Amino acid sequence: MKIGMLFSLTGPQAQMEQSILDGALLAVDEINRDGGIRGQELSPAIYDDHSEVLSSARGINHLCETEHANVIVGGYTSASRVAMIPAIHANRALLMYPTYFEGEEADARVFYCGAAPNQYLADYLSWVADNLGRRVYIIGSDYVYPRVLAEAIARHGAHLDVETVGSWYAPLGETNFQTVLDDIRRRQPSAIICNLVGLDSTTAFYQQFHRAGFTAATLPIAATVTTEVDLAHMASELTDGHFMTGTYFSGVDSDVNSAYRKSLLEVRGQRWSHPAQVGAYNAVHSIRIAAEHSNSFDPAHLSAALLGVRFERNPEGLPFYFLNNHYSAHPSYVARASNGEYDVLEEFSPRLPEPWWSGKRSLTAPR
Repeated sequence: MKIGMLFSLTGPQAQMEQSILDGALLAVDEINRDGGIRGQELSPAIYDDHSEVLSSARGINHLCETEHANVIVGGYTSASRVAMIPAIHANRALLMYPTYFEGEEADARVFYCGAAPNQYLADYLSWVADNLGRRVYIIGSDYVYPRVLAEAIARHGAHLDVETVGSWYAPLGETNFQTVLDDIRRRQPSAIICNLVGLDSTTAFYQQFHRAGFTAATLPIAATVTTEVDLAHMASELTDGHFMTGTYFSGVDSDVNSAYRKSLLEVRGQRWSHPAQVGAYNAVHSIRIAAEHSNSFDPAHLSAALLGVRFERNPEGLPFYFLNNHYSAHPSYVARASNGEYDVLEEFSPRLPEPWWSGKRSLTAPR
């Protein structure tokens, strides 16, 4: 049985997306060591889209037409997901999208293995308001996820007396943040909500933020995308004391997560774990359960069976399953950076996903 995997393994997104692929490949290894799927080995076909959105659709066509893989685990940015969906439909395939994202979409051929915004942002905004202050400045990369998330922050923040005092968007890969730092100084927010995506931009912003004299004590960053992969490439003096939300952190205290991290290191040589990687891991195990229940690897049969999947060994801390709208269940956490890792400060009760929670429909019409 063949499963397709599409990630950016070269180019600016390579380090992050290789780490996500590691989660998927760990699941493949575990499944095959446990006897495969009804005795058949699961074989991954991997495509590198070179961090180029236009290559994502070509990758789907290659995996489906040449590799004969009709179930694809892949994509990191929402731009890549949106680019892949027409090719997924053209090939009558399924896409297992591993990353938490902005919602605003429902597609019959996509299973959303990461969280919708209400599942990680709602409680985070309340926490930011209560602990960091109610005047926020939003900085993000200039594409769909950061812009839609900013709309959700403004909409939900109004109910919390949270004021967005400024916002600024940088092209993917941007490394010069002097203009926005000057604007931040003028507007005097109480916290920065950082939706920058990509190691180059994130590292440059934290470095220049620190050099400008801002500190976590005087102006904390409350990030939504700065994972431990990013922290690993920055001096701890740049990141210590800043915050992050997520449906998973490596510091989640459970036997399941300890076993996951141990296997991730031993099997894949990967030290860093984060939500999108866990999403890919859960996706592959969910496919195994669905294929065993349906006795089929046909996309139509798998799609129906996936709605009955329950994967108990989810490192996030609760069983993983899909709802009828193809979104999935997740807890959420707030954590603080310390010495290159995140320490979990608070766990919130799981929320059912609300795809259009931001109040804006819709990037892709339901199909």
